[in-house]
Amino acid sequence: MVWCLWLRMPSLHYLCLSVILLLLSAFFCKIPNDAGNSPLQSGIQFKFKNQKFALIYPMQRERQPYRRGHVRQTNARLDTLSNWLNISQNYVEIIRQDDPLAPHFGMALGFEFDPETETFPVFPALAKLQFKDFSWGGVEFSPRDSSNFTGVSNAISDDLTIQVDGFRNDTIYGRFNGVLLSAAGPMAPIDSGYFRAFVYRVE
Repeated sequence: MVWCLWLRMPSLHYLCLSVILLLLSAFFCKIPNDAGNSPLQSGIQFKFKNQKFALIYPMQRERQPYRRGHVRQTNARLDTLSNWLNISQNYVEIIRQDDPLAPHFGMALGFEFDPETETFPVFPALAKLQFKDFSWGGVEFSPRDSSNFTGVSNAISDDLTIQVDGFRNDTIYGRFNGVLLSAAGPMAPIDSGYFRAFVYRVE
């Protein structure tokens, strides 16, 4: 009789455990999952032409040394070029791509910013954004590149709005939206923009 009771107990324990796990699963399934909507920990994300982009990689060189202006660049130098804050000019530039070595899309985002700022949000009066489709060719992230989309904000134009939400431990983050233009004529809105990057201080 004792043996029979012992034999049944594991089955009863298993049944109770199964019921508890089932209830817990049902409870957690009701919790909304916002992971897909949360901002990136680092990089640039945005929506352009009904497509969502998440660019998380800084520039890197391939097997052959990367050339910009006929100057050989190391990965360390390219990393700095992708995340820098000029403390003498109060200017930030962030570059991100969808692939470190063979990118299809990339973005360069630059704007004025004083690292001594303590009150946020900040709306830079001078800003520039360039969205690059590398399959179109052209000069990489250059004002001479006429095959890609650009947005600017200055004394004449306000196509681009950047909002800096914070700057802590040399990490800057914020949001952006606007209208991008190309030399070919078409324009398109860019929205739901978010950026976050650790920047290197340079002079």
